[in-house]
Amino acid sequence: MKSIYVSIIFIAVLFISACSVQSSAYQSIYNDEIASFIKGQYPLFDVVASSIDSSNYSEIYVAEGKGMAEVATEIEAVKEPVQSSDENDGKQVLVYDQFFVILSVAEDNRANTLIELANKEFVRNNFNPSFFEGMLLMSMLNNMLGGNDWGNTRRQQCNNNPDECYRGYSTSGGSFKGYQNSPTVRGGSATIRGGGPGTGK
Repeated sequence: MKSIYVSIIFIAVLFISACSVQSSAYQSIYNDEIASFIKGQYPLFDVVASSIDSSNYSEIYVAEGKGMAEVATEIEAVKEPVQSSDENDGKQVLVYDQFFVILSVAEDNRANTLIELANKEFVRNNFNPSFFEGMLLMSMLNNMLGGNDWGNTRRQQCNNNPDECYRGYSTSGGSFKGYQNSPTVRGGSATIRGGGPGTGK
């Protein structure tokens, strides 16, 4: 009986070690001051690959036991965003020069806040414009994303291919089709896995 317990403990140690090795292999593409703060302050929860570029992805972190207002204040204290939206329907956007910080209430635990880092290229090629309604003006998004008509063009693309339009981590679920070989992490210390945000949910 004792040998069985020893074997179980040994297997558990090997599994935990393997998870740590796999997680440490993950390399973030975000290195800005704000990104460094977020990476140092909150655990990485998941990664979502771009639908058209496997080398580009958004990162989702989780602030456990903290509301959106508290998290927004912490982030803005490090660096003032170019624009900060009002909270709307459980989400808020902080816009920086090269990327967006998207805050949302975690669906599985409303005491937690999800923090998504998405660069302009990811937003331009993946987000559904409707995600930003009530938070950011379309004229500002058009200007920031490098096109006078990004909103209308992207909305038409989303109508034609809804599975390729991302509506934010909390709401898109498994409908968004990112690259299947994306470097994706779930639950902070979990193993790296492939697939879009619906994988494993």
